[in-house]
Amino acid sequence: MKNYRIPRLQAELKKLFNIALSQKLNDPKLAWVQITDVVISKDLHYAKLYFSHYNNPASHDQIRELLIKSSGFLKKQIAGAQIMRTIPELSFYYDDTEDRAAKVDTLLASLRDDFDDEDEEDQDIDIDDILDDDDYFDFDEEDDEEDYDDYEDEEEDEEEE
Repeated sequence: MKNYRIPRLQAELKKLFNIALSQKLNDPKLAWVQITDVVISKDLHYAKLYFSHYNNPASHDQIRELLIKSSGFLKKQIAGAQIMRTIPELSFYYDDTEDRAAKVDTLLASLRDDFDDEDEEDQDIDIDDILDDDDYFDFDEEDDEEDYDDYEDEEEDEEEE
């Protein structure tokens, strides 16, 4: 049986932490920090929080240290919401998904620039140039209609019997 409790708790904790970071925690050093994912262990004693930050000049390690210092406040938010009996140990990790996405975008942009063939002739392969007339069959529509008519006649004969 699939357990739906853990994914629901993860979503609720993510909402709770993002609201706490943006509205309740008045630390300008943690401005634009967002929790992107929460992963809770099966025994609900440990939680991994993945964060990202936008327009924040601090490094990932500095923000991680600030989040570790504010983990007591975040644990109080869990206790105040009364969504869990035990308060998990929080560990923070930088979510580098956006950095990897930016690298992929730059790679795709460079490939697009390298293989931009708008000025050149169309380099697509024409199958008729490769195949001879003997390599494939040219079907006549008249033959298809005759085959279909024969099939209908056979079905009518079966129904009459």
